[in-house]
Amino acid sequence: MQSEAANELYDMLAPELRAELARFEQLRIVPAGTHLITCGVPPEHLVIVNAGTVEITLDCRSRNTASLGYSGAGKVFGMRALVSGELPEIDVICLESCSITTVPRDVFLSLLKNNPQAYFAVAKVLSSDLQIADRILRGNTRRCGVGPRPRPAKTV
Repeated sequence: MQSEAANELYDMLAPELRAELARFEQLRIVPAGTHLITCGVPPEHLVIVNAGTVEITLDCRSRNTASLGYSGAGKVFGMRALVSGELPEIDVICLESCSITTVPRDVFLSLLKNNPQAYFAVAKVLSSDLQIADRILRGNTRRCGVGPRPRPAKTV
């Protein structure tokens, strides 16, 4: 079964690697409110959004959650947690009915282990995620008036 839409990972993989993953894909339609990724819970699958809109949120101490933004078709979730073995620090929640494709964790990790060249595609996706996070942080810093503190004048 092939994914309905192109996505940021598959766009960078060799055709034979996409075909290998496609053998294990599961296409699903999930309702609004579905948690695709849950903070602190290890993901069982790589999740690809084919259609629909999701919100990415971060649990904050000062308030319940902070929205990091919205994503839609082509976005891949769970990759960092799958590759690093760390727990996700975000929630990804469907805002509407979404078409998603899932690839089992073990299948994805096996593909990486047996095809090290696929790590270049993973690195590009994770780098893109870092750029997005950097942009969000810089925007929040400006809005909150947080920034470098002025240095005190030197006394002689």
